[in-house]
Amino acid sequence: MNMKKYIPVLLLLLPLASCNKQVEPAPERSTAFVSIKPFGTKAQIGTNTLLCWSGGDKIAIVGDDADKPSEFTLRSGSGYSVASFEGVKPEGGSYIVCYPSDARCDGETFRASLSTFVNHAVPNQPLGILPMWGRSRDLSSVTLGSPCGILKLELKGEGNLKSITLDAGKPISGEFLYNITADLFAMIGGANIITMYASDTELLPTRAVPFYFILPPGEYDELVFNITDSSDDETYITVDDAVEIEAGTFSTISYDLTAI
Repeated sequence: MNMKKYIPVLLLLLPLASCNKQVEPAPERSTAFVSIKPFGTKAQIGTNTLLCWSGGDKIAIVGDDADKPSEFTLRSGSGYSVASFEGVKPEGGSYIVCYPSDARCDGETFRASLSTFVNHAVPNQPLGILPMWGRSRDLSSVTLGSPCGILKLELKGEGNLKSITLDAGKPISGEFLYNITADLFAMIGGANIITMYASDTELLPTRAVPFYFILPPGEYDELVFNITDSSDDETYITVDDAVEIEAGTFSTISYDLTAI
């Protein structure tokens, strides 16, 4: 009989004990202001071109006292070269910032990937998945640069495009490793092609439409473009002269498809 008297009391104490459980506070979120270093333009010495961030972009930030990167997501600045990102600030007094967020850098080597399949975008200069990294002691001002260059293909013509495939004769997409100290860039396997989906882009006979390919730095003497229009008709362009791609620089080649 005594046990029956104590059981209700014990049951009442159980929920009280659960109410005293400590709740972990949510990690404090911080803001990082990140800019893209302007790309130089070979065709116009002394000028540069601003690339832009896009909605949904994410960066990785590593603190010198942190065990793993912290992911920050773009909060504002889509369409501009400077944007604010939000995330949980890692421990440290200095930071390494990488884009995209799955890229990795320890200050000596930078490891990332170049996309095999990309999309054409206008009117802004597309960032696409341009691998970049930077170092700073203050997340209120971080500038990212890239070990890659960009080939700007300008086309005139008529009709709508379906896709453009670039064959370089050597690996240009896939994983790469960049040695920062030695300034050496090396593809780790990878594919010889990049296919750009043109989203039915209309070509014009009087004004060139630009298409941008992110490439490893170096000299290219076997570039071939396979241009497919909306009717699946194909045009092949073999670039006669060697093209030099430099890190942080646009290199431009132009063609009029009506003359081919």
